[in-house]
Amino acid sequence: MTKDTSRGTEAWPAGQSRNAPCPCGSGKKYKQCHGALGAGPADDQVANMPAADPKAAQKQFLRGVKSLKSGQVQAAMPLLLEAMQMDPTHFDAHLALGSALIASGRFADASQILARAVSLRPDSPEAWRDLGIAYDRQSLHEHAMEAFRRAVELEPKLKDTLTRLGELYVMYSRMEEASDIFERAADLNSNNTNSRLLRSDAHLLRGDMPGAEQWARNAVAVEPGSAAAHGMLGSLLYAQGRFDEAAESYENSLRLDPGMVRCWLGLTQCRKFTANDRSVLNRIFAILQRGDLNEADRATLHFALGKIYDDGGDYANAMEQFDAANRLRAKDLRFDRARFAALVDRNIRYFTKDFIASCSALAVPDPKPLFIVGMYRSGTTLVEQIISSHPDVAAGDELTVWGPADLELDFNTGKFDPNRVRPAIAKYLSVLRNIGPSAARVTDKLPFNCFRLGAIHALLPNARIIHCLRDPIDTCLSIYSNQFRARVNFAARKDDLAFAYRQYLRMMDHWREVLPAERFMEVQYERLIADREAETRRLIAFAGLEWNDKCLRPEENTRSINTASAWQARQPVYATSMQRWKRYEPWLGELRQLVQARDGS
Repeated sequence: MTKDTSRGTEAWPAGQSRNAPCPCGSGKKYKQCHGALGAGPADDQVANMPAADPKAAQKQFLRGVKSLKSGQVQAAMPLLLEAMQMDPTHFDAHLALGSALIASGRFADASQILARAVSLRPDSPEAWRDLGIAYDRQSLHEHAMEAFRRAVELEPKLKDTLTRLGELYVMYSRMEEASDIFERAADLNSNNTNSRLLRSDAHLLRGDMPGAEQWARNAVAVEPGSAAAHGMLGSLLYAQGRFDEAAESYENSLRLDPGMVRCWLGLTQCRKFTANDRSVLNRIFAILQRGDLNEADRATLHFALGKIYDDGGDYANAMEQFDAANRLRAKDLRFDRARFAALVDRNIRYFTKDFIASCSALAVPDPKPLFIVGMYRSGTTLVEQIISSHPDVAAGDELTVWGPADLELDFNTGKFDPNRVRPAIAKYLSVLRNIGPSAARVTDKLPFNCFRLGAIHALLPNARIIHCLRDPIDTCLSIYSNQFRARVNFAARKDDLAFAYRQYLRMMDHWREVLPAERFMEVQYERLIADREAETRRLIAFAGLEWNDKCLRPEENTRSINTASAWQARQPVYATSMQRWKRYEPWLGELRQLVQARDGS
């Protein structure tokens, strides 16, 4: 994509539960408070509002605006709040305070104020836009999408809002809608580089890789001095496995703008480096000396340096770089261990064999879905590459069709809400049909589905599920040493990684007990590498497909790959990543806790 579409994505667990406390601090459940988009003041708040004093309110409002214009955001907020209290119908005070709260990073408070603003003036595109921003920054993406949609309906020329709406649609695998949105944004100014790159995005989302590449090349031809255009072309070539061409495009981008940090990471992922490769190392170190980089950019550069050192066998320096990257990454990640463990507890408590059997009236027997699950970096991309080499299989990659509450039980009743899960399943199957209209199977390798397998099997009983396992320490070390498009909240701290991995094991132990063997299969990464043909035949048989020799040559699969495993997936199956953790043994830290899990005890 032309922009970072992963901002705010909380990958595992994702988003805001409808039954969790509302982030606005009201003490109510989210679904009863700001889960109702545009909710205004509660009835008890309305009853206790003082009589309006419009003149005094306007005076305070103007004082607050003056402070805002002079850059004194903190001084402006109490003035704007007083204006609202003096006149609860003062729309402009609500809007200005909401904007100030966003600027101050108080996104939950901002969404509360802006929800009142849109209830006062539902035809204000600015209020809907700002409400969308506040929801977006809390990872309440479904509500952000609805707010942004209303904003662009009222004012179609909000290009930044259109673009972010498209990015959110991508995040939730709503590719057709995202493609249309990007085309609309491009139409607003069709003769500049950004618009050409938006059209490239639009073609990519429709599965038209040649069209996407053509628009990116067009952008480069019209504006050869655009670092963004060269970078976009590089990412498209990389996804196709054209690594030499991708490296050339990344280099072109970096010559124009050495601050394009994602191109540095892309460049390091295009090939293996040796101990004698010093030039790229030195260039990246020089960029790190710049004072205009934010922490996310610096983390990306440290990951790139770590990758080069790892390739060259300098594991002490590699871990030093990975540690530096994760110290920066950790500043933007908050992993709630209690919430994570509670998710596992709820699934174990509610999703029993008897409960799953009781959901037959809601079940849809479509056999097209093929779920590939497992912890990040456990071999899911390789398994998808193998299976999608079969002519009857279409690769869906990591599908984020479902919102966080779509397959959630109402834990008050212990049942599914038919009015929510039926459209959720229909939406999902519609996406699969668009990906592979004639395919017998469409894969989905979203890792978070590990925590949805009870709901998935209850509602899609003919779906097949493949669970990928890999050495626990190798898995967690790989998570620690890679940057992800999505927010993996436990990725940046070794103790969080060890904790999350143990909870994941506990979850999978439960699914082994309740899911039927004809619908649930496990594949061990190390065994797949060691006995590739036997394991591949087992995978294809489990998928209910006839054997095809192409599945033994996954490196020839030309599908687009957009994960951190893209380079590895294009290589012949190899064993060099097995027991990688032993090279890093002196620096494992809390990952040593997983030795028992590795030994099966």
